[in-house]
Amino acid sequence: MIDVSVLPVFLLASLLICVAPGTDMAYMLAVGIAGGRGAALRASTGVALGVLVYSVVVAAGMGELVRQYPWTLTAIRVVGALYLIWLSVSAFLDARRGTTVAAGPGTTRWFRQGLVVNLTNPKMALFFLAFLPQFLGSAASSVAQFIVLGLCFMLIGFIVDTTVGLLASTLQRRLSDKPSAGRALSIVAGAVYLGLAGVVVWELATG
Repeated sequence: MIDVSVLPVFLLASLLICVAPGTDMAYMLAVGIAGGRGAALRASTGVALGVLVYSVVVAAGMGELVRQYPWTLTAIRVVGALYLIWLSVSAFLDARRGTTVAAGPGTTRWFRQGLVVNLTNPKMALFFLAFLPQFLGSAASSVAQFIVLGLCFMLIGFIVDTTVGLLASTLQRRLSDKPSAGRALSIVAGAVYLGLAGVVVWELATG
């Protein structure tokens, strides 16, 4: 049985979390700037799928695994930092070659990136392990309740991420016909990825 009484507060809290500056928002800004509208739409879809994956696996028992083996969150952080560094290097190489990274028909690069970036974001795991269970209400033992709340969070996050990415893509569209500007946008995107990796490394170093 789904307890809908917790939905108003949960939806408001989820909206506040999604609009707060963080990894996903910075990533979507970088994608919109570097790849344009198509890239933003694909990346936000990948990020949303990552939320759905977390919702399902935590509901299926991942939470207990993390509690028994806390180092799994550290492993997620390390993988996430390495992936962001790789994205940064790729963006800098695109800038050096002067190649375009805008998404064309059938391009799955940005979708894959969005999915991996979210799956390697330990804050998503903490959200589902520590924050979301507070809103299970009288249905604390219901997997269905957990997944419904996860889907609500996914939808809100998708709307926010897509909006951020599309707004950032307006800059890419205006400058896409200028090679020098295109290289500059790739450099900006690379710097954002590198900055995000730096934040993760700092969090690892400070515990």
